[in-house]
Amino acid sequence: MSARRRVGCVKIDFSVIERFAASEIHQLPLAGIGEGWSLSRASSLHRRKDGSYTLCLIWKSVDGLTLNSTTRGLRLGRS
Repeated sequence: MSARRRVGCVKIDFSVIERFAASEIHQLPLAGIGEGWSLSRASSLHRRKDGSYTLCLIWKSVDGLTLNSTTRGLRLGRS
């Protein structure tokens, strides 16, 4: 009998996603598109079949714009 790997959305505290977002924000062109960007609580972390993770960040501006960022293949080390 083989062990099944759990896949799908990982239930973690939003502060963990905010820490990931802080390291990713410098790669996004938020300043050139609009003003007052904030991270949406709809952002999520998903576990994939191969054991890696996908980070989905959703940014919202005060102008009503939305920017999605997806990072696949993240490997998380044990702390």
